[in-house]
Amino acid sequence: MKYRDLRYFCLSLAFVLCMVFVSCSGSSGDKLADISGIWKRGNDGTMIEINLAGEQNFLKIGDKTVEATVKSVQNDLISLDVKADNGQTEKWTLMQVWADNGSTFDLAFNHNGSKDKLTLIKKL
Repeated sequence: MKYRDLRYFCLSLAFVLCMVFVSCSGSSGDKLADISGIWKRGNDGTMIEINLAGEQNFLKIGDKTVEATVKSVQNDLISLDVKADNGQTEKWTLMQVWADNGSTFDLAFNHNGSKDKLTLIKKL
């Protein structure tokens, strides 16, 4: 009788842990789709289009488009490799900065030694 109870307990615990893991983990594809959109840079109002959920990943800053490769997605931080005009690869990051309501966010955009705040204008 004790063996059967222990077996049910272990199976129940395994099921609960699997459900918690599945419900808490969002896919990186969802996060990339969440940040893909038209954003406005806070310091000068430049429009920035971020498309990281399509077949071709890119950022369009003003009238200049740069190719981007997603290197990692960890929690709210997206690391990118971007091909610069000189052919060199630069490391850029985008980080979700959540509002107090927990349902909206801005982006902290770090590139070329600059840090900018981006505000969402329109989702793609």
